[in-house]
Amino acid sequence: MLLGAQLYTVRSRLTSTQEIEQTLKKIKKIGYDSVQLFGSVELMEDCAKYSEDAGLSTVGVLVDMNFCEKYEQELFGICKKYNIPDIGISSSPHEYQDPDAYIERVHSFAKKVKAESFTFSYHNHGHEFVRLSDGRTAMSHFLKKFAPSLVDFMPDTYWVHDGGYDVRYFLAETKGRVKILHLKDLKRLAEGGHTYAEIGNGNLCFKEILKVAKQNGIEQFVVEQDVCPADPIDSLRTSYNYLKSL
Repeated sequence: MLLGAQLYTVRSRLTSTQEIEQTLKKIKKIGYDSVQLFGSVELMEDCAKYSEDAGLSTVGVLVDMNFCEKYEQELFGICKKYNIPDIGISSSPHEYQDPDAYIERVHSFAKKVKAESFTFSYHNHGHEFVRLSDGRTAMSHFLKKFAPSLVDFMPDTYWVHDGGYDVRYFLAETKGRVKILHLKDLKRLAEGGHTYAEIGNGNLCFKEILKVAKQNGIEQFVVEQDVCPADPIDSLRTSYNYLKSL
């Protein structure tokens, strides 16, 4: 089991090259094997460089289609320079009101990604599970129409659950098409609703999720916490320690 950290978790600790270097050393010291990049071209370049210096591999980048289309050459250049295997995208609800048009757009870029020998993954949030005007969800369109030869899935445990899916069932639906699984816990609140939590401090059953993930051949796991109660490094440490205890 290879554990990575999505650097969005520590975005408040990436404001200068010195801070980036120190933060990545701390992530390595916790025990993480890898990181996943996000943000601007400049931020990704700096984080890739200092991750390499810290002894962390970079499992992938996570951006969106607008970024991919605007910075195609810069993105491919960073991935080649630092041996980054996967390019991941997420989307916002307005992008796929016409799912077929969005799928065609994704496929067009995914073909370029494949030609460069990278893999290409779609990372979900919760809004893909809202029903569209045709009565189906965007995710149901994506599961059916994203070409397996071009597009993998990068499920997020928090957002899959938020969307009303059993995470284990979703992993069964995407078996063979997931190289990276985002691990994020969901904590129910006494006053109603839910929020983000360190792995093990929420309500998701990660013992069973990891069991199914491993049965499906998933080897790379990325911890992400959108909002942390205090120091995000401490949150990453708590999540890491819990996952290793399993």
